[in-house]
Amino acid sequence: MKALITGGAGFAGSHLAEYLLEQGQEVVAHAAEQEDLGNLSHILPHLRVERADLRNPDRLFELLRQTRPQRIYHLAALSSPVESLRNPQLTYEVNFMGTLNLLTAWRESQIDCRLLHVSSSEVYGAVEREHLPLREDMPLRPATPYAASKAAAELVSIQFYKSYQLPVVRVRPFNHTGPRQSPAFVCSGLARQIAEIELGLKLPTVTVGNLDVRRDFSDVRDIVRGYYLLLERGEMGEVYQLGSGQAVSIEAILQVLRGLASQPIQVVVDPSRLRDQEAAELWGDPSKARIAVGWRPAYSLEATLRDLLQYWQSSLVSKMKPAQ
Repeated sequence: MKALITGGAGFAGSHLAEYLLEQGQEVVAHAAEQEDLGNLSHILPHLRVERADLRNPDRLFELLRQTRPQRIYHLAALSSPVESLRNPQLTYEVNFMGTLNLLTAWRESQIDCRLLHVSSSEVYGAVEREHLPLREDMPLRPATPYAASKAAAELVSIQFYKSYQLPVVRVRPFNHTGPRQSPAFVCSGLARQIAEIELGLKLPTVTVGNLDVRRDFSDVRDIVRGYYLLLERGEMGEVYQLGSGQAVSIEAILQVLRGLASQPIQVVVDPSRLRDQEAAELWGDPSKARIAVGWRPAYSLEATLRDLLQYWQSSLVSKMKPAQ
């Protein structure tokens, strides 16, 4: 089995590449033109890397024609809601038009394969607590260019399924974290700060945003296993949520990470980290994926955060070592 992962050099993409290699699959990891391949450094000898701009339809057609995958995992996206507010046009060009370009290249190349379209739980927008947990049939009310571009990409993927019978499965993951995640995301940002404190690179103070926000957190390794199961055994044309099925506050995340530290750590709220109109609580019901393919999370939140902290400690230590 040959699999193409768009966004294969990214956080989740690199974990998916790792998982598919363990399943004995041949992996082609797509990366943007100048994207760093550090997330793939430990498995680079075992896969093929192909660079392409999602905004270039001719290059995508060439990529599919040359690699002829039997599975496509479409993860590539600009994934920061905050950054999308600063540059909505680029967000739509990559997330929506990039998806349209990929689907068009797939249709024109007439390759016999399946595609997993990775969307986001952000497509639901802010939801009142009485409507939780979120389920797949909830209306989409995206509140950022990132969320709207992912919702639009979902619509075009299901349109290609209905109009051209291209086998597509959609998935909406909730928040996921783990080793190699950018510190721009909350769990990884907190873990990096504590790792810096433990290594003496920072005073024992962690800067935070709104600690009362409650979200549905999973381990990225559980999420990519769900991607694999849904593409292999999910129903074509359907959409599935992946998440823990419970809400955890950022305060609770921080307390777990502080408990892993060897010294007392103070907490300071930075007003610039607070987001306007942020939903107080969001979590989803993963039972549809559980019933369809038997997916359940295997990692506890504590284990995930411990691995994340260890990742940052190792990463920072390696950067501190003098060049030989």
